[in-house]
Amino acid sequence: MSTARTVLGPALIYVVANVLTAAIPLLLLPLFTRVLSPEDYGRIAMFGVVVQLLGALAGLSVHGAIGVRFFDRETIDFPRFVGSCLAVLAGSLLVVLVVVAAALPLLETFTKLPGHWLLIAVAVSGANFVVQSQLAIFQSAAQPLRFGALRLTQASLDLGLSMILVLGIGLAWQGRAAGVALAAAVAATLALAMMRSGGWLRLPGTRDYAAQAIKFGLPLVPHAIGGLLIASVDRFMITNILDVGSAGIYLVAVQIGLVLNLITDAGNRAFAPWLMRSLKQHDPDHDLMVVRLTYLGFGILIILGLAMGLAAPTALAFLVGEQFRSAGSVVIYITMGQAFGGMYYLVTNYVFFAGKTGKLAAVSLTSGLLNIGLSYVLLTTRGLEGAAQAFMAAQLLLFLGTWSLAARTHPMPWNLQRRSQRGVAQPRPAAVPKPSEH
Repeated sequence: MSTARTVLGPALIYVVANVLTAAIPLLLLPLFTRVLSPEDYGRIAMFGVVVQLLGALAGLSVHGAIGVRFFDRETIDFPRFVGSCLAVLAGSLLVVLVVVAAALPLLETFTKLPGHWLLIAVAVSGANFVVQSQLAIFQSAAQPLRFGALRLTQASLDLGLSMILVLGIGLAWQGRAAGVALAAAVAATLALAMMRSGGWLRLPGTRDYAAQAIKFGLPLVPHAIGGLLIASVDRFMITNILDVGSAGIYLVAVQIGLVLNLITDAGNRAFAPWLMRSLKQHDPDHDLMVVRLTYLGFGILIILGLAMGLAAPTALAFLVGEQFRSAGSVVIYITMGQAFGGMYYLVTNYVFFAGKTGKLAAVSLTSGLLNIGLSYVLLTTRGLEGAAQAFMAAQLLLFLGTWSLAARTHPMPWNLQRRSQRGVAQPRPAAVPKPSEH
C-alpha cells in the first residue's frame, strides 16, 4: 500500500497537470481548424518542430544534470551548479543563434517559415530550457504540485494568448506561434524567479561545475537528436515531399496522440525516482515486483493506444473542421507509436541507473536514422498513413533496442523468475526523460 501511495500519489498529480496541458491544443482544435487553413496548421507544425530541434542543441541537454545533482546537494554547492548550467545555456544559445542566422536562406526554404520566426524559435528553445530546469528541480524535490502549477501556468498563457491573437486579432498561424513564444518567455521568467526565491540559483557559475554538466549532457545530445529524428522528421518530409497543408492535417493526428505521450511522461516522472530507490536495494524479490509492474504498464499502454486510435475517427468528426477530418485514418498509428514510446520510458530508466547514456544515444540515433529511410519509402508510397506507420515502427525499434540494452547493462528478472544474486552497477539517482515529444 505504501508503495502504491508513493508512486500513484505523485503520478496522479503529474497526470492531471500533463493531461490539462495536452488539453490546450485539443481545446484549440475545434476553433482553429475552422478558422485556419491546413497550410496555416502546417506552418504551426513546422514552428513547433524547429523549436524542438533547437531545444536539443540549446543548453546541450545539461538540464538533465540538474535533476541528477539535486540528490548530491549536501556535498556540492547545488545553487552554483544550477547557475553553471544556465551559463552553459547562454553560451550554447549564442552559438545556435549565430548558426541559424547564417543559414537563414536555406532554413527558410526547408521549413517554409520566415527567417525572423526561425530566430524567435531560438529564443523559445532557450526559454523552454529554463522552464525544464525548474521542473527538474521540482520533480527531484518531490514537489509535484509546484511542478504542475508551473506547467499549467505556461499552458494557460499559451491558450489565452493564442486565442486572443488568432481569433481576436486575426493573426492566423503567426498568432498561434506568437502565443507559444510569449507563454514560454513568461514561464521562463517565473522559473528564474522561483529558482532565486527558492535558493536554487546562485551566480556566477564555475568552470568545474559547467564542465561536469557538459560531461553529463553532451553524450545525450545524439540521444536527443535521435529522438527528434523519430518524432519530427515526418513533418519535415511531409512538408517538402507533399505540401505544407498535408503537414497541417498530420499535425491534427499528432496532437491527438500527444495526449497519450503526456500521460506516459507523467507516469514516468513519478515512477522513475521510485524505481531508482528500488534498484539501489539490490533485493531480488523487490526486483521481481518491479518487473511485474513494468509488464502491467506495457499492457495498459497497448490498450490505451488501441482505444484512442480506434475512437479517433469518430471523435474528429466533432472536434475539427471538414478539411482536417482525413487525419482520422492516421491517428491509430500515432497512438500506437506513443504507446511504444511509453514502453520505452519504462525500460530506459535502467540504462540511466547503470550510467550507460552513450550506448543509449547509439540506440536512439540508430532508430532515428532508420526512421528517415523508412519515412521516405512509406511516405512516397502510402502518403500520410505511411509517415505515421514509419513513426510507429521507429518507436517500436527504439523500445526494443533500449529494452535489450537495459537487460544487458542492468540485469533484471524479465523471465519472471527470482534471481538470487546479480551484479549491479553504480546507481544514478534520477532518470532523464525522453528528449522529445511527437
